[in-house]
Order: sequence, then structure tokens, then C-alpha cells
Amino acid sequence: MTEKDTEVAEMLWMELQKERAHLDAECTEDEVEQEAAWWQEAMSCVLDAMATKCRICARSQRWQNTDIEERRMTVGREKRSKRNTEEATCEKAELLMLIPQSKSQM
Repeated sequence: MTEKDTEVAEMLWMELQKERAHLDAECTEDEVEQEAAWWQEAMSCVLDAMATKCRICARSQRWQNTDIEERRMTVGREKRSKRNTEEATCEKAELLMLIPQSKSQM
């Protein structure tokens, strides 16, 4: 963000903050939860107003580092090995079902 964007965001934040009362030591749990929800909503409004929107498409570059890439490869490897074992299990089950049929035909 540029300095101008930062100033505009600060002004927007100050306007939003003026409307709210500050919490004190005698506030209730309900008031704290309402204040937390307001803070979250206000921050998302400010960020939505100031941050650039980015769209993800097929040609978007991946942001991940080598650690994440290694983990993704490990997950993919595990999925493939499970798929292979499931296929083998299904084939084995089919063969076991064919054995009694073969015996009855003999």
C-alpha cells in the first residue's frame, strides 16, 4: 500500500472506531463478544476497501514454498498408494467371489 492508501485506510478506521464505546473493567461477556464481532467486521470492511482483489485462475502462480510442495507430494503419494491398495483389494475380492462359482461349474 502506498502512503496515500494508508492514510485513507486510517481515516476510514477512525470513522468506524468513533461510533463504538470502549470497553471497561466491568463489561460483560456478551459485550466482549459483540465488540469482537464488530472488530472483525470493521477490519474486513477496511481491508476490503483498501486491498486489491486477486482472482485465482488456472495460470495463477503458486505461492507455496518447498516445504509445502514436499507435503503436497507426500499427500499425493499416499493417495496413489491407497488407491492402488484399494484396487488390489477389490480385485482380490472379485477373485475370491469367482472361486465358488468356478467350483460349482466343475
